[in-house]
Amino acid sequence: MKPRRGAVIAALALAAPAASDEAALLEKIEQLEQRIQELETNQESGGRTSEAARSADWSRRVRIGGSANTGFFGGEPDSLFDPDGFKIWDARLFVDAYLGEDVRMGDTTLFRDVGLSFEWNLVRIGDLDNDVGDLYVDFQGVGDSDWVNVQVGRFQIPVGESYLHYGRGYASQPFVSNNFGPWWWDEGVRAYGSGGSEIGRFGYVASVSDGDTPFNSEGDSDKQVTLKLFAEPFPWLRLSVSGLRTGELGSRTSNASGALWLGETWARPIGASTTVATFQDGVAVPDGPTRMRESWFVGADGILDFDDRARLWLAYGRYHMDANGGSFYDRTLHYWIAELILRGVWLAEPLRPFYAGVRANALGTYDGDEGYVLDMRRNSTLGYNMESLTAYSGVIGWDITSWLRLRSEYTHQQIDLVRGVTQTIRGAARDADFYAIELGGDF
Repeated sequence: MKPRRGAVIAALALAAPAASDEAALLEKIEQLEQRIQELETNQESGGRTSEAARSADWSRRVRIGGSANTGFFGGEPDSLFDPDGFKIWDARLFVDAYLGEDVRMGDTTLFRDVGLSFEWNLVRIGDLDNDVGDLYVDFQGVGDSDWVNVQVGRFQIPVGESYLHYGRGYASQPFVSNNFGPWWWDEGVRAYGSGGSEIGRFGYVASVSDGDTPFNSEGDSDKQVTLKLFAEPFPWLRLSVSGLRTGELGSRTSNASGALWLGETWARPIGASTTVATFQDGVAVPDGPTRMRESWFVGADGILDFDDRARLWLAYGRYHMDANGGSFYDRTLHYWIAELILRGVWLAEPLRPFYAGVRANALGTYDGDEGYVLDMRRNSTLGYNMESLTAYSGVIGWDITSWLRLRSEYTHQQIDLVRGVTQTIRGAARDADFYAIELGGDF
């Protein structure tokens, strides 16, 4: 039955003492009328008000974001961008959800905050991937500590600084092309923490994960472990060192496929996934064993960032792959990065939205007798015969708005091959320069 508004108001008026303030009484009556109207509306709608409230609460706890990059790409015959054409180069969707705060057991704080992050990796380097990037639950402030935060699920492997330029970071990176530094996703547990002192800020990121490239796949029960230590002794300087080790990779029936990527390659048995002959010590050799005994990585990065003036990034890393069949099929890859970005405001305030950059980076065995496939997109033409891949890039960018960026890049690529390869293989590595004009938006 609906409340009888007039009767309730009359009762309130009779119950009020004669000396009561008339204005206060009228205010109470108005509040009571408003509440009665809310009850009547809720009764008529069958309780839909509470559903609307729940919907409003959901929208406050969830943030949806994304990025998309498209443009015109072209290059020489061996550049992977021939013929010239328009491409959707990168596209992804992000969902971040707040799941709670101040989770306690008695008087003990278990977690300060809990959240969930999801990345839909829709398009990457012009290919329709349509798979999962990041997908993890983030427990922050474990035991009310700044030094213990834990992510459980699928995440970027925390080695070096390059992985920060992929996924969520691609929209804000200065170049169109990616560098040859370490990255990729894996399933497991990642812990991180940081703090400050008189000598600056320092911290760590560590992880334990499956160690295999394929999603939700593990060829062997051995786990991959990583540790990254970083320090920021000054606001303009960041230093980090990283290490990684996997146990055994692959099995008798499936090829090893390590989780860590360097640019567009990762740990695979020599000769896997290609019909191109592999040359070693100047002659063609059979494919290597499907298993790897282990792989390990060490690397270091230094970044000098002077806010809106300039940014310099230097990096080096070494990745060793230990074949199961002995040292004959072992491979050691080296990479290095030297990148400089100059921002327009350094010259004049009206040029603040503009920047220019140069980057030199390379990846290789640097051994004329032992090669590797340094970009898996060249599997069908060069196979495991690449000694080194060096790229020199120049870029000009314009931040049209805070969420829209135009980038134009030209890259000269030099591919060196091991000795003994055929003229057909050598001919597929001569003309590899490319260019791109890309427009990207994010929200």
